[in-house]
Amino acid sequence: MKKILISVMVVIALCLWITGCDSGDEVVEPGEILEEETAGNEASVEVDGTVVVTDQMGREVIISGVPQRIISLSPSNTEIAFALGLADRIVGVTEFCNYPPEAMEKDIVGGFSTPSIEKIVELEPELILASTIHEEEVPRLEELGIPVLVIESSTLVELYTSMSLVAEVTGVIANGEALIASMQERIAAVEAVVGSIEPGDRVSVYYEVYSDPLMSAGKGAFINEIITLAGGVNIFGDLEENYPQVSAEYVAERQPDIILFPDYHGTADFVLAGMTDRPGWESVPAVINNEVYAISDDAFARPGPRVVDAVEEAAEIFYPELF
Repeated sequence: MKKILISVMVVIALCLWITGCDSGDEVVEPGEILEEETAGNEASVEVDGTVVVTDQMGREVIISGVPQRIISLSPSNTEIAFALGLADRIVGVTEFCNYPPEAMEKDIVGGFSTPSIEKIVELEPELILASTIHEEEVPRLEELGIPVLVIESSTLVELYTSMSLVAEVTGVIANGEALIASMQERIAAVEAVVGSIEPGDRVSVYYEVYSDPLMSAGKGAFINEIITLAGGVNIFGDLEENYPQVSAEYVAERQPDIILFPDYHGTADFVLAGMTDRPGWESVPAVINNEVYAISDDAFARPGPRVVDAVEEAAEIFYPELF
């Protein structure tokens, strides 16, 4: 199924004033992220070259100097690091870190939930970007003298915090500010279009996280926020569980106007073929009107910079006449 994309033109002119710099300061163009550290970023570094931050697991993290060798232990963290212009400093990633394509050229330190401590130590990192799933590995790595920053996002606001934390401890604060500003501008552009749609006129959306058993996205899931920002109404947005297991009959009962499901490595046709045979789905508006779409699975599922792509993609699917 053809992937639906939109292009929202955003022009950002951010003059990045650097201490002691003349009028030749660089300007960040749309989509451009500065690659060099600036003197302005040094404001977060103490006199002795030490940075102290509180990560998203509530831990105080102390980092001496600017880390030049970084290992990322999750796909979302890898995408954040690359988007911040840290590609040359990334020395290791997990086997699931597949974006951007350059990430797959880095050394592999194991799986997302099964990183190899031995391989990590071998690469001599100066900073580890971990997630809450690595709770057991964090103290082991710290005992080895390796600083670990745990970042984890379940909302867009938390994602911005994640980006700011990584930018701060790596000395690229200006890059982080530019990246966040660009994302906010693009999301605001979508909201400006869908914001005028009355609540009763908004499309209802069923997002299928997994097909066997059927799982969807609840109130606290990142996907729920994406659907909302794009002007849709998640049919299971009232459920407290982030990823509730549901039944085919329950989906049919809620009569979604649109169905979204992730295209996991070319499985779209297979999943789509089986949907029409589910109990009660012959009366679902999305099925009747052929409003069933395979979407970019990683962009929707990962709390990273591509969440903006997901919002834009969803908005065009929901309201093609407006984009």
